[in-house]
Amino acid sequence: AMTEDKNTLTAAEVDAELETLSGWSRDGIIISRDFVFENFKDITSFLNHLTKTITDQNHHPDFSLETGKKTIAVSVTTHSEGAVTRSDVLFARTLNAWQPEN
Repeated sequence: AMTEDKNTLTAAEVDAELETLSGWSRDGIIISRDFVFENFKDITSFLNHLTKTITDQNHHPDFSLETGKKTIAVSVTTHSEGAVTRSDVLFARTLNAWQPEN
């Protein structure tokens, strides 16, 4: 497993990172994104990617699935630091790297 980078980021640093993190926004010490899917095959594929990322990075976001809207809402923070850290940004970037399977 990768070691977590618990370096905390200032609000300005987080906002700068978010400029290159499509779909993510910051609310205080949490960054979040709603991932919207075409179908349940993509949802299943994304959930597999999400759980693999959680395991690989040992980082545990809050997430919820809204089946009617085919949306998975993900929010990430580093509770131990009470801040957004490099680990959170890496987690968000890894989720954004997901692509639907053909």
